[in-house]
Amino acid sequence: MIKLPKAFNKMTLSEQESYLVKKLSEYYKMEEDVKRMLSKIRGGNKVIIKEVERPDEAVLKNEN
Repeated sequence: MIKLPKAFNKMTLSEQESYLVKKLSEYYKMEEDVKRMLSKIRGGNKVIIKEVERPDEAVLKNEN
């Protein structure tokens, strides 16, 4: 079950729908990423995940 915002019950139907559609698209994106990683692994390639996702974090990490 997904975690819904506290005010979800107070939202209008269109607001609830748009929130759920947004969440669904996020899950589809996540599923696509997982499938892509699985296909790389099954193809014999090692998956390397970057520790730093944002460029500004990389700059901060290099300064220390």
